Amino acid sequence: MRLVGIVIAAAIVLGLAILGVNGILSYFDTDFIPGGAFPDAWTGPDTWSEWRDIVIVFTALFWLISGIVFIAAAIAIFLLAIVARKVMQENAVPALDSLRASLDNVKGTTEFAGETVASPIIRVYSVFKGVRTGLGAVSGVGGRIKSRKLGKK
Repeated sequence: MRLVGIVIAAAIVLGLAILGVNGILSYFDTDFIPGGAFPDAWTGPDTWSEWRDIVIVFTALFWLISGIVFIAAAIAIFLLAIVARKVMQENAVPALDSLRASLDNVKGTTEFAGETVASPIIRVYSVFKGVRTGLGAVSGVGGRIKSRKLGKK
């Protein structure tokens, strides 16, 4: 495969070299390969209008190649977007579902701990606070306990 590429590149370079040499020689009214040597053969350009036509043909060829490359790149980007979307649906969505399930598990554990551990402690403390407030209202003991906490006698 590499040999084929080298042969094609060499043929292109050789053809361009012959065209260049013939263009320089045509400036001096002579040809690299005289037209009479091969009557039916193509000879290099003799006038500037022939050079212009050759340049137009090569420009059109390069535009055609660049258009084909652009279309191929656009198709490749489109296919890449499809593959990326498929990967996201196959891998990211299950991962997010697993994360959501884990968060629901943590939420359930937190609610269970709140109901079984914190709720009885809060109930006992609220009963104690209620009894203390009630005794303080009846006997005035609640005020003295509070003043001792603040450092007053």
